[in-house]
Amino acid sequence: MHALLQIHGLVWGLVVILFIFSFMFSQQKAWSMGLRLTYLVMIITGVWMLFLIHFPLMLVIKGVLSIGLIGLMEMALGKRKKHERTGIFLVLIAVFLILILLIGYHVI
Repeated sequence: MHALLQIHGLVWGLVVILFIFSFMFSQQKAWSMGLRLTYLVMIITGVWMLFLIHFPLMLVIKGVLSIGLIGLMEMALGKRKKHERTGIFLVLIAVFLILILLIGYHVI
């Protein structure tokens, strides 16, 4: 369980870094492909941990927020590629990320 938690935390860090790179270098597909791969690893490790600890409500909410965060990230990247405004998406991404971290570290 501890190793799974470490992998999940590492992948969360990679998601944030790869999103920043994907957003900054929106013309290069490699960053967004790597980001999507880390989404999959993050979802798999998260669901696996939820299964092992019998789906506590706050962590299920964290999972739902995480899926929403992935959607917001993808929408922001799509808007960026089309050269449209992304400000509201970036604010929502920051809010979702803060909420997810607070839940993940048992602050809320």
